[in-house]
Amino acid sequence: MDKIKVGVIGAGNMGKNHIRLVSELPEFDFVGIFDTNTETNHIAEQHKVRFFTDVDELFSSVEAAIIAAPSSTHLKLACKAAEYRLHTLVEKPLGLDYKEAMAVCEAFAKSKTVLSVGHVERFNPVVLEVEKMLEHEDVIAINARRFSPKDLRINDTDVLQDLLIHDLDIVMNALNKTKIKRVHANGRPAYNKHFVDYVHSLIEFEDGVLATLEASRTTEDKIREIDIHSASSFIRMDLFNKTLTITRRTNYKLDTGHSPTYRQENITEKVFIPLVEPLRAELQDFAKCIQTGTLPRVGGEEACCALEVIDKMKKQIYRKR
Repeated sequence: MDKIKVGVIGAGNMGKNHIRLVSELPEFDFVGIFDTNTETNHIAEQHKVRFFTDVDELFSSVEAAIIAAPSSTHLKLACKAAEYRLHTLVEKPLGLDYKEAMAVCEAFAKSKTVLSVGHVERFNPVVLEVEKMLEHEDVIAINARRFSPKDLRINDTDVLQDLLIHDLDIVMNALNKTKIKRVHANGRPAYNKHFVDYVHSLIEFEDGVLATLEASRTTEDKIREIDIHSASSFIRMDLFNKTLTITRRTNYKLDTGHSPTYRQENITEKVFIPLVEPLRAELQDFAKCIQTGTLPRVGGEEACCALEVIDKMKKQIYRKR
């Protein structure tokens, strides 16, 4: 099968990760990089590809694009890629709001090319394992925590679009796929009065499941944890360290002939998680969709649904402020 000619737009931290992987993956023929910062041209030299100073020139030289530029540029760049009929992977968020994301989806519907969205945590092996597991669990509640230090590179989005959207996508589209009934959110800024840096939200699903999502970029610890309470077990997911533990009740009784002083109440499983780099898996899924015509694991529709909920949360938060 022919290699896919691909270009990367954006050579920042996330862009560098994409650049590293597309230069390694056999599915891709890495053509070049575009970035408005010409000082990043050494990255192209390092990978022996062309550095483009004109994004249209890059788009006319490839059949697929990866957009890893700042969030505020996603709408313009993605719609331009659709005009060139390019298969495109856009880093999350797909747009700054639901309206922008829908405009991108409509552009790709017209171009009839692949639109994949970079919600990379959906390819985390812990999420993939639990998604299968929950088919046999009666889920009661889900609690997600995503904490990070302040990232000075990110100055065009708040903590909802920066961090919370990851766990929202996981909860909505992987762990509990029923419709949302009610959303409530509160948040506070820490560094800039225009953007909240801490948010606490509660989501009620139509099947009764409650989800609490908490995100902060005011901590020095990097935490990526999701707890799932079910009728028969307690599941703890650590997405950062890629560990998964399950605690289950047992009915074990020790017959000693007298009242025992010790009772075994539960068992704990530590589930083996394969060492898979989520971004590599995401890019391989993108390539497979282009080559076989299958749908991406995270497409435009799911990305739009997440942003629609984010918009509702933001209205509640910023109206109060």
